[in-house]
Amino acid sequence: MTESFGRSRALTVASAGLLVLSLAACQGKDKAAPHRTGAPSSTAPGTPSGATPPSPTALPSNAPTADATAKPAGNGRCPAYPTPACTGAPHALSAMRAVRLNVDNDALLVTKPGTVLDGVHVPGNVVIAADRVTIRNSVIDGRVTNDYQDANHPFTITDSTVGRPDRCVSEDAVGTARFRASGLLVRGFSHGFKVSGDTARGGDVEITDSYVKNCSNGADHADGIQVWGVHDARHLVVRHSTFDQRGVSDFTAPLFLADSAGGTISDVTVEDNLVAGGTYSIQLKHVAGRLVVRDNRMVDRTWSYAPVESWCHAIQTWTGNTIVTIDPAYKVTKTVRPLPCTE
Repeated sequence: MTESFGRSRALTVASAGLLVLSLAACQGKDKAAPHRTGAPSSTAPGTPSGATPPSPTALPSNAPTADATAKPAGNGRCPAYPTPACTGAPHALSAMRAVRLNVDNDALLVTKPGTVLDGVHVPGNVVIAADRVTIRNSVIDGRVTNDYQDANHPFTITDSTVGRPDRCVSEDAVGTARFRASGLLVRGFSHGFKVSGDTARGGDVEITDSYVKNCSNGADHADGIQVWGVHDARHLVVRHSTFDQRGVSDFTAPLFLADSAGGTISDVTVEDNLVAGGTYSIQLKHVAGRLVVRDNRMVDRTWSYAPVESWCHAIQTWTGNTIVTIDPAYKVTKTVRPLPCTE
């Protein structure tokens, strides 16, 4: 089945030269991946342009800066599988400091290496244009992306909430390469995480202890995590996270690790996740190298076609995966049967 859709969203702002901020939405899917379709989706609301932001070499005066006490990712607050109750920002929004947006009243552009955003509320997107940025204990109403001027600057985001519960944005919430994400609550986006790029700047992504609840607008082809446009990317870890696509009208898969744009994804670990919904819930294709799919739990009868469509012949380790039932709090109540790999 052929799939085709496209969305783009750009910010163009004036400075000494022209500062072009590309916030590219997901487009394209693996042509072999079926999807549920509805009416064609409309493009996400455009971003106003033309305003002059503060100098791109500095953050707004009220933004936090480098902090040598930044903690590593992954504190694992969830005793079982991640839920909305044990992921996201640990403090109330009223206790956080609002950060002023510096690009068109739409985005916070981070340009200082080593910047730490800790305990802040960003009422828009965060665009990372510097190395070693850390976001923690914060609420981000919009996207978090390091896809900026054909570069992906490494960043870490932990114990934070991304997205608002009162809207559905037809874009990816967090991406696109060289990032570590742990303890996130992701909501209000058609795509949770996005991985894209090539050998020079692609891949190198670790997602742990996080919860993703998708939504959709029209033919969004929602994914919990989407690998898109990858040319030979390396190192992708998805561990101990919950991906829930139940109740979404237009979707592809909670784990869509398949669209490689002619290349391959290598060194992939998908381990100890709880997955619900999708056409085929786990799609792992166009892959090579060290591939491990282990101890994942698939919620029974939540898929449309089958629980798995993957390149089983290329996956070295497929073990301990099972189909289960869960209660409303995402607690596993029963193991139904083993989950084999199917192509």
